[in-house]
Amino acid sequence: MTTRDKDLITAFLDGNAEAFEELMGRYQREVFYVVKSLVFDAEDARDITQRSFIAAFNNLRKLKEREKFRQWLLKIAVNLARDHLKTRKAKLEFEGWMEPDCRNIPEKRIIEKDLKENVKEALNLLPVRQREVVNLRIFQGFSFQEIARILEIKKTTARTNFHFGIKTLRNHLAKRGINHEV
Repeated sequence: MTTRDKDLITAFLDGNAEAFEELMGRYQREVFYVVKSLVFDAEDARDITQRSFIAAFNNLRKLKEREKFRQWLLKIAVNLARDHLKTRKAKLEFEGWMEPDCRNIPEKRIIEKDLKENVKEALNLLPVRQREVVNLRIFQGFSFQEIARILEIKKTTARTNFHFGIKTLRNHLAKRGINHEV
């Protein structure tokens, strides 16, 4: 039987350091992939993931609804990723999407990589909120309710941002001659 987050938090606050390690083990991978879907850089994502857990560690006593630890942690991670993007102010890049030498890659893989590169560039053109919602919905598989909690917005706002984000993404891709289903 798996220990609930709420019980692990109580154990940690009672002095059991291993309880927090278990929480980290439970959510580290998910936090990393959420952050990476926002910043597109593995090194930055690792750093932000680590800072997210440090912030959670330092502020766990302030968490009133312990059963919502996962959402609270993801909210911390998303906010740190936003801060990172504000300070970086550079174009986002997906790590490892384009291989340096395409001569030995079958044509289909080259086309797929080209499509991914075009999607990446189109994502970079979306407003920040739309990009966050599209990333969390498509690449991370979160429900609109979860996205709303993580981004501290209404569920209808998450749906609206997703709708307009996908519409804008399709328009950007169509301008590039790509009418692929997004």
